[in-house]
Amino acid sequence: MKNLLKFSFTVLIVFSINAQKSQDIKPAQEQALTTQKEFYIQGSAIAIGNNILSENATQDYNEIGLINDRVEMKYVDIDNEFSTFSSSSAHLQLPKNISKVKYAALYWSATYGFKKGQYKKVNNKMLVKGKGERDTTFHSIKFKTPNQEYKKIKGEIVFDGHEKKFFAANSPYVCYADVTSLLQDNTINGNYTVANVRATEGVITGGSSAGWVLYVVYEKEDDTPKYIRTFHGLSLLNKKPLDINFNNFKTPEFGEINATITMAAIEGDAKLKTDKCSIFSEKEKQFVNMSTGLRPETNFFNSSITNNEEHVTERLPKSENTLGFDLVSFNIPNTNNTLLDNNQTELDFNVSTKADRFYLFFTAFQTNISESCYLENNLDNINILVSGDVLKEAKPVVGNVEDEE
Repeated sequence: MKNLLKFSFTVLIVFSINAQKSQDIKPAQEQALTTQKEFYIQGSAIAIGNNILSENATQDYNEIGLINDRVEMKYVDIDNEFSTFSSSSAHLQLPKNISKVKYAALYWSATYGFKKGQYKKVNNKMLVKGKGERDTTFHSIKFKTPNQEYKKIKGEIVFDGHEKKFFAANSPYVCYADVTSLLQDNTINGNYTVANVRATEGVITGGSSAGWVLYVVYEKEDDTPKYIRTFHGLSLLNKKPLDINFNNFKTPEFGEINATITMAAIEGDAKLKTDKCSIFSEKEKQFVNMSTGLRPETNFFNSSITNNEEHVTERLPKSENTLGFDLVSFNIPNTNNTLLDNNQTELDFNVSTKADRFYLFFTAFQTNISESCYLENNLDNINILVSGDVLKEAKPVVGNVEDEE
């Protein structure tokens, strides 16, 4: 039996030129994103991350002419260490005089049906031939903070599509670990590296993709009160839109309302269009499409890592086309409080696509709030977990951390 397990397995998956337009994969409603954390703090949040698959192990990839299906994916591996087979890094820079890191969440996600795929022509049809059984320890990775050695992290499997009917073709997964203690005990600002994230190399139906996100919530005493809410899971965006309602807050009675949305997804294409995100305007009584100079309103998820109007370049590699991995943070355009007004207590957010197909696995919402909302909901700096409309004291899922041997 042990000898049998050593042999690679082979599977054939039907592939079409328009794999991203697949008609046979439909959204599974039970896979919607769910609220994971909620904060009422004086402070803010920031997200960094990078992709883990590309055309080359170390070089930037900036072409946008090919859809992801046509790129032979390789593990990104930039750390020059024999102990890792994949690695990429990103730089974190928090403001001066922060009080402390309140919370740090590490996510990694990939398509991972088998170890490697290649094209094969059978009866005038292009097929994907997959070889190598997927490693079941994909929830274990390595994580390096500034000026430190790698730590072994064993995360929680938030979602695994390998045995699920609608997801088996490319088997996306999402993992999460609470790494707050690692940021509290060490130098905070600097380069963070995530290694040994597993994904399918070569090709896979829809194009293989992988990446990681570090989301950091910090306290800063001179900041205005904020409300921050994070969601995680996996939601397939194909034909049916995803609706998210942000609530449990109240904006200030007077003045400008400043709010930010952060999202992370895999399998979006730089070339394929029609994916959108929009916010409902109470004043205009309609959804308003979001866009930036780098993210058109008809191609919002376009395989890039951006912060408002800029590509995030303090990372290695710093590819403009991250081949299916999207990480975006943007300030809601709210001139004259057109989208988020004074005394507002909820906001409706919508993500959709018609031609492209992608998996959204992380979303965060942040807004300034009234003093009364902050005082009523500040639970002595205790993290809280939301389940439906019920608030409970959180029991953080902390990655099992060990010193690197």
